Amino acid sequence: MKAFSAIFWAVTGLTALSALGAVAAPNDEVSVEADIQVLIRRGILPVRVESADARLSGAVRRALGLHGAFDVNAASRSAAVIRVSRDGNGLSAQCSGTSRAFAGTLSVAGTGDAALAELCDRIVVAVGKTYGWNLKPLFAKTRLAFSSDATGAREIYFSDLLCRDVRRATSHRRIAIMPYWDTNGRRLLYTTYHASGAADVYSVDLKTGRYAPFATYPNTNNGGAFSPDGRRVALALSARGVMNIYVKPAAGGNATALCSDGEVQTSPVFSPDGRTVVFTSGPNGRPGLYRVPARGGKKERIALSGYSYATDPAWSKAAPDKIAFSYRSSGRDGIGVYDVNTRAVRDLGKPNARRKLSNPTWCADGRHLVAVEEVGKNAFLVVVDSEGGDAAKATRLSPSSLRNCYDPETLVSE
Repeated sequence: MKAFSAIFWAVTGLTALSALGAVAAPNDEVSVEADIQVLIRRGILPVRVESADARLSGAVRRALGLHGAFDVNAASRSAAVIRVSRDGNGLSAQCSGTSRAFAGTLSVAGTGDAALAELCDRIVVAVGKTYGWNLKPLFAKTRLAFSSDATGAREIYFSDLLCRDVRRATSHRRIAIMPYWDTNGRRLLYTTYHASGAADVYSVDLKTGRYAPFATYPNTNNGGAFSPDGRRVALALSARGVMNIYVKPAAGGNATALCSDGEVQTSPVFSPDGRTVVFTSGPNGRPGLYRVPARGGKKERIALSGYSYATDPAWSKAAPDKIAFSYRSSGRDGIGVYDVNTRAVRDLGKPNARRKLSNPTWCADGRHLVAVEEVGKNAFLVVVDSEGGDAAKATRLSPSSLRNCYDPETLVSE
């Protein structure tokens, strides 16, 4: 649909904009109109968000600013104007301006954070329908877990995607890292050193706050990715020496090795259909992505042409043909997306001294990712638009009150 939209706008120009409510610009605005047409052909809509409620407009502006299809810094009169308001016990949005992005009124019940996320999703979907872009709900269907040393020690936190309701899940006062959601969002598995001094996998119930050991085999235990049906958990264990990939029943029981060889294996995740596990392995200094049947068997390296150092695979639930991963090039960190069908890799921003991205995890729309951006000695969570190519849009997500955030993990709901 995006290719069609680009051709449509390229051919019809101002005539198409007129059909959506645009008007011919005075001479001093011709260049501005042209700039807007260029953005729209690229799948980006310039918008202004307005409201009598400054806090509401600021929240919606921040949310839409995370999305790759919106430019919320537009000042031109030709930008779409999205006016949001609180109406009794609900929220609503209307669009005006010369570039009218949707008709009528979008309304949701409630005025809290959940209603805000739903309203933003409705705006996104409505704009997509107007311009023929395939835009899917992003905010309300994505929850986030991560680690941060905001208290002085690395602990586990969880929140909505917009980080408006951030809560701490652990209080070990000792390293707790690498959270993984169960499929219903009731508990997290994570790696901690608080009990034995070695890396163990623990579970925390997010309602009661109770902890319980999940994998405490000798040596190192980490991982904890759930299968799509919630019945199995993929782990990386070194109980028998070299770290290998295992699968253990989510309800408890014995862990079974999927494949064993002399190479270290880490970071296992299930495919969306639960039939395959993809993980990091390979010769020392040259890790890559591998896959193995979820029932066990021989591992197979995924060919990533031009990427000899690849780690941290993340398989999209909403877009099952996409696997995101971290890579290292000349000592710097970036993110790529592997297409399972075409076997092509798209680079989401070539790494440089100022921009280091890693640890991707997919959001509900199958387009955006949450990742870690490192700036000097500080680490932040960012939302990355996977359709942005070499200059992928990466927007700061984690609040300034949470320093050094790592290990993002999303939970995508239906």
